[in-house]
Amino acid sequence: MERVRVRICGEDYTLRSNEDELYLQNLAHYCERKIEDLQSANATAAINERVRTHLVALNIADDYFKASAKAARMSTEQEKYINEIGRMQQENMLLRERFHELQAEHARLQAEHDAFITEFDNEKQKENANVLTLHKTEQRKAR
Repeated sequence: MERVRVRICGEDYTLRSNEDELYLQNLAHYCERKIEDLQSANATAAINERVRTHLVALNIADDYFKASAKAARMSTEQEKYINEIGRMQQENMLLRERFHELQAEHARLQAEHDAFITEFDNEKQKENANVLTLHKTEQRKAR
């Protein structure tokens, strides 16, 4: 444990803690701001030191409870986001699988199309050859 001197509202305090000095200075500064906030309210000018200390403690407890509630809400939101990310990753995986299936189907259809075009072209060539042969035969008969 280290000893750290802090100043709160003009009074020096020596704290013993395992926390680092900057952290303890920040705590002291926070407490000092809370005390100054309470003292700046004219309604509390006549309040004795003990009551003022209790009010400052309540203000700090209020800050703590609000921060804890906010942290809990954020944790719940984070959990929802993590679940949503998991759902989206699963959906992404399914969409990738479907994409690959569609790519395979496209390749199959493209091959069928190419085969059909080749067959069509072959038939057209045969037809043209038959027409040419017929034409030559008619020319020979005409001579």
